[in-house]
Amino acid sequence: MILRVLPFWTREPLVISVCLFFAGLALYWFFMVGEWPRAAFGLAFLAVAVLRAFVLRREWRSRPRAGQTAG
Repeated sequence: MILRVLPFWTREPLVISVCLFFAGLALYWFFMVGEWPRAAFGLAFLAVAVLRAFVLRREWRSRPRAGQTAG
């Protein structure tokens, strides 16, 4: 809910970094302790981070360049 208040260019990198943190934490626990549900959570967070990164990349590339002129 709080993330909806933030602008897109602030929200997306924040979501990506939080997802990567939790993915790393879950995968670290998986390698140290085991248990497949931890690996599944890690892969799920990793998938969300990758999908959000693709969305951010697409939006970044669709922005008009400041150096280009209309004429």
